[in-house]
Amino acid sequence: MSYRFEATQDFFDSATEINTLIKLSESADGNEALFLKLSLVCIVTKFQVYVESVLEEYLYLLKNSETKSRNISTHMKMNSLRISISENNALTGLQSHKNFTDEKRDSILNYLDSIKYFYVDDIKIDNSFKFNTKFPLGKTGKDELCKLLWQIDGNINPFNNIDINKLDSLLLARHLVVHRDRFNRTFTDVENDFDFCKSLVKYIDDYLDKRL
Repeated sequence: MSYRFEATQDFFDSATEINTLIKLSESADGNEALFLKLSLVCIVTKFQVYVESVLEEYLYLLKNSETKSRNISTHMKMNSLRISISENNALTGLQSHKNFTDEKRDSILNYLDSIKYFYVDDIKIDNSFKFNTKFPLGKTGKDELCKLLWQIDGNINPFNNIDINKLDSLLLARHLVVHRDRFNRTFTDVENDFDFCKSLVKYIDDYLDKRL
């Protein structure tokens, strides 16, 4: 099966490693739980890496195609502007009269030029466009995933037909393995966990493809 993004293909290419670990658990005399633990941690890690990789690729394609500002949603432009304003930009410091200089004026003009995508329809999307591709530090649950995709068109629930709540359950299971060495999942549970993540990956690939 072909996918829109290289990150998606990479995920499924590397999925053979997880399949191997899961199968090894069936024949691991006395070490079934060990291989299932490794499988679970590997599933979660590869999925988290995938999300950030595919969003980086999405942003790269957006900036390196002929995409014009008219072709992206108002929500996406507003989100980019929000990120830009939250960063240290040229408008910072205008409360102080000592910054009323020609140099400050020039830096403001450069900044305004960098956000032309916000008000000029024919501007090509370039590196001045802002879009978060990373999970917040230490937070990789369903809410954080939805917020990353929310940047595109403002849909707070982009996973229409998928029970995304399962993601938090999976992350909790991984947390218990890593931090407390607790594990109560079966072979079937881990297989289902893997199938769930694969369904998310396919969905995200299609979701982003339709919005390029």
